[in-house]
Amino acid sequence: PFLTTRSNRPPTSAEDTRPAMENCCATVCPCVCSPVICKPFIGPKDPACYCGMRGCCEGFVNCFLLPYVSGRNCGGCGKWCVVDYIGGPINRTCDCICGFDSRSPDRPSSVESAKGVVVLTIRPVKDVAAYKAAYSTYAQSTQNGNPGVRAMFSFAKCDSSPPAAYDDAKAAAYLEDAKASKTILQVAWYDSPEILAGIAKDDAVEACYDEITPDTPDVWGAAFGNRSDVTRAALGESAVKYEFGSMPRGFMKSAPHQGFSNSLYPGPPMIWMSKRWVQSGKNPAIASAFGKAGDLQYHTAPAFLSGFEYSAEDNPDQLWSLRYFNDYEMGHVAHFPKTLLSWVPTRVLFTMIPLLKGGLGAEFPVGLSFSTKEDIAKAIAYNGGNAAYDQYYWENVIGPLPDMGKGMPAATEATPMVPGGAPSAVMER
Repeated sequence: PFLTTRSNRPPTSAEDTRPAMENCCATVCPCVCSPVICKPFIGPKDPACYCGMRGCCEGFVNCFLLPYVSGRNCGGCGKWCVVDYIGGPINRTCDCICGFDSRSPDRPSSVESAKGVVVLTIRPVKDVAAYKAAYSTYAQSTQNGNPGVRAMFSFAKCDSSPPAAYDDAKAAAYLEDAKASKTILQVAWYDSPEILAGIAKDDAVEACYDEITPDTPDVWGAAFGNRSDVTRAALGESAVKYEFGSMPRGFMKSAPHQGFSNSLYPGPPMIWMSKRWVQSGKNPAIASAFGKAGDLQYHTAPAFLSGFEYSAEDNPDQLWSLRYFNDYEMGHVAHFPKTLLSWVPTRVLFTMIPLLKGGLGAEFPVGLSFSTKEDIAKAIAYNGGNAAYDQYYWENVIGPLPDMGKGMPAATEATPMVPGGAPSAVMER
């Protein structure tokens, strides 16, 4: 309740005119929950409200709250008592009373408002060196020559590092397998399905791809954001079968939202993509919970450009997930601030994490992190569950680094850009 979630401008036609979720208790206890009370304590570089005691807030969450709600201390009572029988039911009851189970699809944090498309492709090539040369030229030309292509990069599996969670034996086995691998990964951000459909193929790159049969291992395709018929038709021309699944949830921001600004957030981004397990039969429940958390995070984490999920096609107890952070502090930390002066942590811990198989250490059949070494190291220190991702460092990228703020004027902290593109009187937090 302590974070400003909406600027003081009148709501646009694309926004929900009802009170934002982050402020839903302000009508009950305005002296405590009004964002006006906490706003003076949130600086432009603060990922959340800590009232000047960030170390204390994060220490409390790390040393007590997280172990307690995950059942690692106090005889496990935190999980089965607070999460299962108190926190979860209270959140769900409030959602029903406040009308958050039927929010307007026109709000900017809804799936329906997503305009861009992020595509993940994993496939084999005949020769990694030849592919690197061909794709680097192709991606550089495509990203630089098209204002609607904000990211178009690739990595080779042989250049990856094992998940930090692996012990020495597993890490050594991973590196041995990766060294012999001819698998490559591609990620692209398109501002619209039409831009995706208009990207021409490159003969030199196409010639590098190895044949894909039903028995070819490690072939994956996933699409996040605007998965319209245009998107499906464009990706349907590939030999890779892309999963579109069901129950899409979350959000994808669009430029000129201030989170894209190169002057505010020079990058490079930290991007996580995964296919993860959920508790048996819980995909519908986590879809609802994730959407409500996204309604908060859209506003409270300016550089969190997309949090998007959908249920997998081939397994009812798996989902595809995207986390696209354009800045470590104002993206990653702000999307889950370790402070009780925000609804985000308790909502995530009480309504989402219990539905993931493995909880805070969720299990990933596919887990990919694209980042600097420094950012993923900080993210793992912040939350040990992030150690489950295969690590791909920007120093090994094939093609250009993402340019999320291309075409945008320089933004300032005094006049950040809002979703509609006009300067706002206050930062949309």
